Amino acid sequence: MKILIIDDEPDIRRQLAFVLEDEGYEAHTAGTGLEGLKYVESQKFDIVITDLKLPDLDGMEIVSRIKNIRPETIVVMITGHSSIENAVEAIRVGADDYVPKPINGDEILMKLEKAVEVRRIKDENLLFHRRLEMELDIARKIQQTLLPQHPPDFPGLDICIFNQPAKEVGGDYHDLIVFPSGELGIAIGDVSGKGMPASLLMANVQASIRRCSEQKHSPKEIIMRINNALCPICQFIEEHRFVTLFYGVLDPASRELVYSNAGHNYPLVFKRDGTICELLSNGLPCGIMEDASYEDACIKLEPDDVMIFYTDGITESMNSDEVLFEEKNLIDVVSKNLNLDSNSLISCLCDEVTKFIGDAPQFDDITIMAVKLSNV
Repeated sequence: MKILIIDDEPDIRRQLAFVLEDEGYEAHTAGTGLEGLKYVESQKFDIVITDLKLPDLDGMEIVSRIKNIRPETIVVMITGHSSIENAVEAIRVGADDYVPKPINGDEILMKLEKAVEVRRIKDENLLFHRRLEMELDIARKIQQTLLPQHPPDFPGLDICIFNQPAKEVGGDYHDLIVFPSGELGIAIGDVSGKGMPASLLMANVQASIRRCSEQKHSPKEIIMRINNALCPICQFIEEHRFVTLFYGVLDPASRELVYSNAGHNYPLVFKRDGTICELLSNGLPCGIMEDASYEDACIKLEPDDVMIFYTDGITESMNSDEVLFEEKNLIDVVSKNLNLDSNSLISCLCDEVTKFIGDAPQFDDITIMAVKLSNV
């Protein structure tokens, strides 16, 4: 363990160095604050013991500069009895502990043992966080492979997807399933909460929809099955998670969309004549009550119709004044840009949301899909 002693009194430096070396520490000394900082810049010390009052630098500044140069270094202050309040203030600005004068050998060793333990815990925490960051990065990459990043090349449809988690991994879910019969399954959902638990539930929902859709169940039957499968899981979790979910199947030949909704934001259909339809069909979010009932609904689409599917991360985006973006702004942006292709339309909407929230943080995952029917 390498220790630097900064004190303008030679006797104190010698006394401390003797006590520390006798206990097996490697002790170095400096007579001024500037000399000590030069040592810290050029060498790595586990612990720095510094006097609070030095002729050239104030102890507060020394603590601040050491932590700026080497944040991991433990700093212990030496202070007179009359300067205890200053020592406490030094701890507020970054010092890890303090020792009052006159210095007692046993007390300094006890403080250093404590400092060593603090250092060990800090090192373990740092290693833990690095491993966690690596695992989250792997989880993010896995999630990216699960969710379609690019829409399928589907005749007669112009599709664009945008997804941005609030954390490394998120609970927003979207999927596009191309059936051998030529139909297109469209799914979008939102798991309550964020982070790893939400992403795991999201993966469960995706796997369930894929499996059920292969068996050609109707949208309401698929949502009923997913709800019953999720209820035991969601109710087991302390936070009582749930999943809002919209699922529909589009037949491009008839332009009919059959769909069902479990508490998700109503998708919007923008017509060429300027009218806007909400895809109304609502049931309880999945995971709340077993055997909940859901209904199918159907809409006949027309050429140039634009369907917008989204999660509440869009409408509940909040600026620094705590004002929400809301659905009315989403409708306004889309209505003004219906002539654009889906990719440009999504870009305009994302730009408006970014401009709206400004410097405010993103609190929720954001997902939006635009599906535009061609005039062919």
